[in-house]
Amino acid sequence: MLEFQKNNLKDSEIGSGKIKALILQNKYIGDVLTSSVIAENLKQINPEIEVHFFCYKPAVTVLENNPFIDQIISFEEKKLKKISVLNQYANQIKQENYDIVLDPYAKLQSRFIVLKSRAKRRISYDKPFFKHIYTDVVEKTTIPTAETSCTAIDNRVSLATPLMDEKISLALHPKIYLTEDEIKEGKNILESAHVDLNRKTLMIGILGSSEEKSWPIEYMIKLISHIQKYYDFNLLFNYIPSQQNTVDKILAGLDSTEKIYPEVMGKSVREFLKILYHCDAFLGNEGGAVNMSKALDIPTFSIYSPHKFPADWGCFEDGLHHVSVHFQDLDKKSVDNSTVKQLLRNTHKYYKKLNYPYVRTETDKFLQNNFGKIDLPEEFKQDLPKISALLITYNEERNIQKFLDEAWYADEIVIVDSESTDRTAEIAKKHPKVTFITRKFDNFTSQKNFAIDQAQNEWVTFFDADERISKALIFEMMDEINKAEADAFFVYRRFYFMEKYIKRSGWQNDKAIRLFRKSKNRYGEGRLVHELIDSKGKVKFLQNKLDHYSYYSVEEYDRKLTQYSILRAKELFAKKLKPNVFHFWVKPWFRFVHHYVLRMGILDGGEGYIISKLHAHHVFKRYLFLSKMWENEKEKKAK
Repeated sequence: MLEFQKNNLKDSEIGSGKIKALILQNKYIGDVLTSSVIAENLKQINPEIEVHFFCYKPAVTVLENNPFIDQIISFEEKKLKKISVLNQYANQIKQENYDIVLDPYAKLQSRFIVLKSRAKRRISYDKPFFKHIYTDVVEKTTIPTAETSCTAIDNRVSLATPLMDEKISLALHPKIYLTEDEIKEGKNILESAHVDLNRKTLMIGILGSSEEKSWPIEYMIKLISHIQKYYDFNLLFNYIPSQQNTVDKILAGLDSTEKIYPEVMGKSVREFLKILYHCDAFLGNEGGAVNMSKALDIPTFSIYSPHKFPADWGCFEDGLHHVSVHFQDLDKKSVDNSTVKQLLRNTHKYYKKLNYPYVRTETDKFLQNNFGKIDLPEEFKQDLPKISALLITYNEERNIQKFLDEAWYADEIVIVDSESTDRTAEIAKKHPKVTFITRKFDNFTSQKNFAIDQAQNEWVTFFDADERISKALIFEMMDEINKAEADAFFVYRRFYFMEKYIKRSGWQNDKAIRLFRKSKNRYGEGRLVHELIDSKGKVKFLQNKLDHYSYYSVEEYDRKLTQYSILRAKELFAKKLKPNVFHFWVKPWFRFVHHYVLRMGILDGGEGYIISKLHAHHVFKRYLFLSKMWENEKEKKAK
């Protein structure tokens, strides 16, 4: 039988005829906690909605006292795997007569429950073969928003949007609600274990769900020893009783257990939360404990297993309060060339790539950014080359913060803005490394060369605001600067259009120089758009690629191509080219064929067709603008 646990709903309200909604998030504490934000958004859309939540028993604890969830329905995971039991649960849910069922779990079990629920509104993701089960489907995103930095929240929040009559500001932060008594109980547990509450307390997730899904314990032992030696923290361990043997191995590998309290672990998830509330940071293997720490507003440092990624679960990572490391930071190529199954099969191999020196360095940054600088031996200090990160902007508030976060490698950041009318300037000027210059836009070449002239350092990077710069690429750039074997470096780019990775359509060999010496490189004069570096030195290619998240809608791409068409028309006008029938009809058709057939845009589906058609249309518009220029020139002479 299903177990119903009243959360905040009064007896008199049950069955009162209100609109009833059910959220199905069958299992895993991190998933359940993340999905709880749906409940808050349902209440924002309609405060009268009665919200129930369906999850497995171990996850109930993170939903307790949540003011947006009226009732929690729990089950035992093993029982639900039996078809007869699943059918029984589905029938009981059907009898509840829910008006709305939301399915963020979106697996066979939850789909079966949704199908039998007979709810008027059934909402989930747009997936092949199953979308007809639902009355409303939303497209899953693979690109996290700047507000959340993770698709786990973005996709769950999107499930509430079909119920919105008007646009509202949606809640994004899952929360855990502890009572005052529970907070006191957590403090008592620490005091009973003689934990020195005058010191900062660091919770360490020493293991993942298994030893195979954990950062190698020999690395973890070194990291704990380093923290013990150089930082004055109480150290608590997060693990489950079945992992005690591995914990004993880790303790045996340490020179000392001073300031470590392995016995303070919590006998239940709720007790763990009471203890976690009094910690100043969480550091360790990524998992449910990281999500719980974020929900309690505790800074986190997450070590990812090879098959999980920050883009999915790195919620609210800002490079300061919430930070993560993944082996792709050092080896993005292996990730690009491997499936999730391949990464899982070779977990141990890829964990080894996430080496101790790198994680220790990032740990030191995290701890010192949050708890103050300390003196480390010279061997631990990182000597970064001096780099100026250059950027030209116009209305880039959607991208600017992400760019600034990723430009941590730079000694200075120079932004030349073309009189933006949005929050670009406001956001950029808050960054301590930014020199912000407003300059009227004339063309891309002139704007970029002006930015180069402002750089204080010999080495500069010139990325676009909508390009994502991986740590692996950054470390490769720094290595190449230190080697000093070339003066400019091409980077290949992966092109994303409307949140889809476009593998062909003319973009498969897209590349641009993004790192170069200021003294030997400049954008060539004569091109007003699609400007190119004119290098007077040796040029090489970098191995790591850029992700180019260019346009999120057809309208946005159309506006940008129109701007390019006008600038290209100006170039051709300066060259005295007069358009004819060939330019108006043959060239647009050839451009379509080039992108869609010769460059295999047909294999990119609908997006490939749209890209090819837009490019063809804007070749036509280019010569239309050029023709208008000649007409204006003729009228001037006639006067």
